[in-house]
Amino acid sequence: MSLCDAEAEVLRKVAEALLPDPELHLDVWSEGNVVIPKGSAFSGPYSLRHTPYARFILQVLSPSHRATRIVAMVASQMLKTQVFICAALGWIDGAPANIIALEPTDNLVKRLSARFTKAVEACDAVSKKIAAPRSRDKRNTVEAKEFDGGTIYFATAGSDANLAEIPARYIFCDEIDRPQWRGNASGEGNKIKLAEARLTTYEGISKAYEVSSPGVLGESMIHALYMQGTQSHYHVPCPHCDHRHELVRENFRYDFDAETERVSRAYFVCPECGGLIEEHHKAYMLLDKELGGMAEWVHSAEGDGETISVTLSAYYAPPGSITWLRLAKELALALLAKERGDEGLIQVYTNTREGLPYAPGDVTSTANELLKRCQAERLPARIVPEEALVLTMFVDTQVNRLEATIQAWGPGLEGFVIEHEVLWGSPVEDPQSESSVWAKLDALRATPFLHASGAVIRISAYGIDAGGANTQDVYNYGAARDHLGCVVTRGENLPNRPIIGSKPTLQDIDWQGNKIEHGVKTWRIGTDTAKDHIFNRLALEKGPGAMHWHSGTELELFEQLLVEKRVTKYRRGRAVRQYVKPNGARNEYLDTHVGNLAMAHYLGLHKWTRSDWARLRRNLLGQRAVEVPTVPLPSASVSPEAPVVPPPAPPVAAPAAAAPSPTGRRVLSRGIRRS
Repeated sequence: MSLCDAEAEVLRKVAEALLPDPELHLDVWSEGNVVIPKGSAFSGPYSLRHTPYARFILQVLSPSHRATRIVAMVASQMLKTQVFICAALGWIDGAPANIIALEPTDNLVKRLSARFTKAVEACDAVSKKIAAPRSRDKRNTVEAKEFDGGTIYFATAGSDANLAEIPARYIFCDEIDRPQWRGNASGEGNKIKLAEARLTTYEGISKAYEVSSPGVLGESMIHALYMQGTQSHYHVPCPHCDHRHELVRENFRYDFDAETERVSRAYFVCPECGGLIEEHHKAYMLLDKELGGMAEWVHSAEGDGETISVTLSAYYAPPGSITWLRLAKELALALLAKERGDEGLIQVYTNTREGLPYAPGDVTSTANELLKRCQAERLPARIVPEEALVLTMFVDTQVNRLEATIQAWGPGLEGFVIEHEVLWGSPVEDPQSESSVWAKLDALRATPFLHASGAVIRISAYGIDAGGANTQDVYNYGAARDHLGCVVTRGENLPNRPIIGSKPTLQDIDWQGNKIEHGVKTWRIGTDTAKDHIFNRLALEKGPGAMHWHSGTELELFEQLLVEKRVTKYRRGRAVRQYVKPNGARNEYLDTHVGNLAMAHYLGLHKWTRSDWARLRRNLLGQRAVEVPTVPLPSASVSPEAPVVPPPAPPVAAPAAAAPSPTGRRVLSRGIRRS
């Protein structure tokens, strides 16, 4: 080749490099070239008829689309790996350049690499462009595969070098809410930003595909990225009226047998016409306009101008995969667990099935809103409402007083606060003294309360916190009253602790020089878990989990109830939720609510079925009712100067026969105790 020819060849190559990429529409290309390998759930030629909502994602990932980042906050097994594989194969064939695929763990790296290898072998358009795997040939390994025009790299997000060494035109960041993506990478900042920095060389023509199921609201990185974009939802038509809407839990219905806890049918309700949408309608509803249907992505925000963000739940899963009936069963069990105070299942369902961040313990009400609601309900103080059947009490210990809240419970742990008492006096006083603050507490504990039906109910269990400045005094008091249903507690503000422990610890104590054998039983309360439970239900106005207060409750108490806020701190790269109280603020009313919820769990009420509550109601109403007084009973509240004068006890009928309990404990009409 002459020098002139060489110069001409160089100029020709430069001119070719400056030419724009040929038109590459990844949705069309994928249907014409991609084959799902044998052994997959839906093997054979790739078809968007199976997942029509993926068409838009592939269009955005096409080189000609103006967006440089697409964020998919989606349910598990939705719009993630297969879409990336289709895009990567198309890029290699029509717009080759370096590709980086980042996974949170080595195992996921190996899995993705193996799946991509099978996809390459099944794709005639690409298989000859990638170096064949040979022994000692570094051009085709688990971590990297060379092709004409670049290399596709498979790496972990946890290694800083993987993020910093290689320039790329395309990146795929998978499961970015996993902890491996958190924290600083060698002080260089957010790992997502560090990964995106690899695209700098290809400014304006690069593509970042960032996907994950979300985690906890306020801590979820995929949700933060989603909020930067167009926040798009897939709207499908009603088969009855053609109204387009999103498939969301609010419109999801299922037939549920509370006795057997079984789901027999699941369906959606159209928010426009109220028509029932059965699962067999899904095949028609999911079709987009290109397939002759009416479904489409609807953008709810403008975004930052370069990010397209989408969310998609498992309600859109294609026929042949997870069904609405299966989702309904998971949701029903999760909601039952939530009623019992365990939010683990509903968080998993929200994150992995609905593709939404979970908000545990979110305070959705203000003190004024709660005050207005309780005044509107007009519940009388010290009267147990018709819906409730069991009473608990919890006591917060202060240096100059005890604060006690009495709460009634009904099915589904619907709670009714019927009284809050402040008992003045120092806890260091002798609990055997008739004038001590402890004697005042004994009088309050022994007070019978009238049920709205006229029957009499007594407190079944009461707890007292030993975590303050008077720990030894609480031990002394509680040890002498264990047989009366007194439960000594200590709070643990650690994540993922049960609302109350499964068994107590024994604390040795001395009283008047005598050693108490085996000590006092001390029960641990998971305070953060209990607060999540309470705050997450404050917006409920009726039914399981709802809270009610008697109409005399003051605004200050509601302010105490809501005073603590949940904040997120990071320890060794992991997010930890904590509740914090402003300096000097009071939170006794919140503490007694937490304690009463723990007492309900101590009694096993969170495990009760409707049949168990019905049996207790029959026992209770089987008593001979007493007349409900026309004036309120005198309050047991006392001032520092006034002695306690307990209200006169109304006539008490003989106890009814014991009814069986789901936990094997005796359940009496006038009170229950945990053995």
